[in-house]
Amino acid sequence: IATFGLAKPALMHQAVKIFRHDAFGLEPETDVEFRNPTDGTLFSEQLGQFNAIASNLPFVAQAGRKQYGNAIEGVNEALGDELGKLPGKSDIAAYLPFAFHPMLREGGRLGIVITNAWLGTDWGDAFFSKLSHFYRLKFVVTSGAGRWFQNAAVVTNLLVFEKLTEAQENDEPEPIDYVVLMRPLQELLEPDASEQAAAQIEMGQSHGDTMTIRSVSHTDLARFRVLGLAGNAQFVNCDWVLDLPLTPLKDHFRITRGMRRGWNDLFYPADGHDIEDDYIEAVLKSPTEIDGLISSPKTDAFCCSRTIEELRNLGHTGALNWIARFEDAVNTDGKPLPEVLAKSGQMWYEMSASSMAEIVMSLGFGDRLFISKLAEPAFVDQRLIRINSNDGVDLDLCHALLNSAVGMFIIEGMGFGRGQGVLDLNKDRMGKFMHMLDPAALNETQIQSIKDAFSPLLEREILDVADELEEEDRQSFDDAVLQAFGLNVARETIYDSLLALLAIRQTATVEV
Repeated sequence: IATFGLAKPALMHQAVKIFRHDAFGLEPETDVEFRNPTDGTLFSEQLGQFNAIASNLPFVAQAGRKQYGNAIEGVNEALGDELGKLPGKSDIAAYLPFAFHPMLREGGRLGIVITNAWLGTDWGDAFFSKLSHFYRLKFVVTSGAGRWFQNAAVVTNLLVFEKLTEAQENDEPEPIDYVVLMRPLQELLEPDASEQAAAQIEMGQSHGDTMTIRSVSHTDLARFRVLGLAGNAQFVNCDWVLDLPLTPLKDHFRITRGMRRGWNDLFYPADGHDIEDDYIEAVLKSPTEIDGLISSPKTDAFCCSRTIEELRNLGHTGALNWIARFEDAVNTDGKPLPEVLAKSGQMWYEMSASSMAEIVMSLGFGDRLFISKLAEPAFVDQRLIRINSNDGVDLDLCHALLNSAVGMFIIEGMGFGRGQGVLDLNKDRMGKFMHMLDPAALNETQIQSIKDAFSPLLEREILDVADELEEEDRQSFDDAVLQAFGLNVARETIYDSLLALLAIRQTATVEV
């Protein structure tokens, strides 16, 4: 960098003002030392305030947060009791805008690169809410042409803020522009290309071959937030969602995780285990075991609630021998399994098959989006979210509505894409935000028309979304749903929105 700074003769006697410092410790009064290039002497200047700050700090995993404990606490103290702390799982970059705020002049711009997890997490909601007291968020930029960074499987967004002036604090905020870059970054490296792209973003001019820009008002964003769709979904046309007759999923279902016990080798024995049938239960272990919208458990689970003495008295050597295989085993940290698997009120080798589910959905969707109904309520693993109906719920109807294109879009829009193109979505977020088409808006004739149209989908395999939407039975089903509810949105509009959102997530598997 110093070499570049001295490349022009006119700059030979100008100091290269580059320095190292903890970003969280910078203040306008901070003295920074530089070296005079003419005679090598040191001199210092106060940092002062800037018209613009750009930050692209390295991604810091949760495990590396400890070293920033003081900085995090300092930001939380500055936020005060009225605004409250940022949630404990917040990305380190989420604290930077608050730390940099004193160093920006009023109306100054701040640009940060941050993981896209802020689009679909509780800490992201809090981050956005608290920032509104300090900045106006102007642009949210994501990639529609591959992951920006190759050294980590992390998907990122670029956020551009403008520091509030005193006059703006009570003004209605301007809409936020959500930008999807449709060209790889290396194609925008040339000055002319980058300047043109920046100008398009600044003027809000969409060009399909370069980028798409969607402008969203804060009023609409607040309505989307109630639905859990104020993040990732905003990169595509989703205004039609606001006109749908929706109802919270939690009003109709209980939403919980499957069984979490640990050490799969013990609790999910492979074929040929010789354990007595008394201690084997069928479990739905993984979304990969689900082929259709009606499914059944396919994996053996070891579920034994008897003591060693009881097993000996019964002569159940299969279970005894199986337990003995793990008595002296250790986990990956070298700790004995009987110690790490100990649980109050249970033997260390005990797992209850009580986590039954009527319908299930994945915690990490890939190319398929679906909610599968179990042929009979069954035991499910932690990799799945189990959903059980409240009294009086028409399970078959709700199963159909959740698998409509509207339901698929809501699922996709609530989450965010991880580095390998997997949709990140958790049961807490589902319970808090997820909505579905309201079955109470239908009469008996409309209900039957939906069930009849859904029936053919139950007889075949679930396909990847792009292929699924090409199937005639799928299209007929979605048409039946739209007609039954009397919706004015075209099926093609929903499909286009869903495919566009899915494409953004899938591009995360491509490095650029």
